[in-house]
Amino acid sequence: MQRSVFGVFTAFLCGICVLCAMQAFRKKRTGLGIIFLLNAFTNLVNSIHAFYNTLF
Repeated sequence: MQRSVFGVFTAFLCGICVLCAMQAFRKKRTGLGIIFLLNAFTNLVNSIHAFYNTLF
């Protein structure tokens, strides 16, 4: 149960990071947008690890 809650939380953070990246790209701040996209990818990987309990 604790892992699935962590997975849902990181998936939610992934969505927030994608929205922030879109706003950063609209304001012509590409460096910040790239950082948010990398963070979104990391959160997506963490949520997959939490749900399936495997590293690779």
